[in-house]
Amino acid sequence: MIYEVKIGERLRQISVTASGDAWLVQVDGGPTQRVEGGRRGAAEWLLWIGGAKRVLGLHLDKDRFSAQVRGHAVRGEVQDPRSKALELGAGAGQGQVRTPMPGAVVRIPVSVGQAVHKGQVLIVVEAMKMENEFKSPIDGVVSEIKVQAGTPVEANALLLVVE
Repeated sequence: MIYEVKIGERLRQISVTASGDAWLVQVDGGPTQRVEGGRRGAAEWLLWIGGAKRVLGLHLDKDRFSAQVRGHAVRGEVQDPRSKALELGAGAGQGQVRTPMPGAVVRIPVSVGQAVHKGQVLIVVEAMKMENEFKSPIDGVVSEIKVQAGTPVEANALLLVVE
């Protein structure tokens, strides 16, 4: 998973991949580092990075974080591009529901002609081994369903329309 982390005015891209009992971490396309360890308390982590032991104090509040690293306070924001894409995938209030990533339609719990309310789950697409719920961007009626359960979809595919 690639995250965008903003600390001050600097935006970094951090790639994190699970690898057995560790993570493989890459910052801004640089060298990959193996990070091992785990949570020691409610807000404390003990990590081994490149063989060196690090204690990290970490507090998360939605997409904001504050950390203590080697006695220095660091504050910033983490943006999960997947979540961001899912928010944008709902058609931004236009009534069109699109998937921002390729995947497979798992289920469609609505039908054409059905009245729906904003935030109601309209369709579920599996992508990257996770089920992603797409919700109605507006109150309205489902006017078109462009896909069927079990079918693959490409990125930016129109899934359904609410009017």
